[in-house]
Amino acid sequence: MNENWYEVWADQGLARPYVLLVEPKQDGGVMVFDPKEDRVIHEADDYESATHWLLEDEYRCVIGRMIRD
Repeated sequence: MNENWYEVWADQGLARPYVLLVEPKQDGGVMVFDPKEDRVIHEADDYESATHWLLEDEYRCVIGRMIRD
């Protein structure tokens, strides 16, 4: 899997959506990063597990994957 991407996920149930970033780890896992707290808040072995964790908390993926320059 290409390690040069990230996704933006948002909790849209708030007046101002709370945003998290999903990024690949070098070991093949995936991390969920909270830019407001400036820390990783969740790590998963694979993309599906990370997204399941986000969906449980009612986060939704912002349409489109961002590619790092």
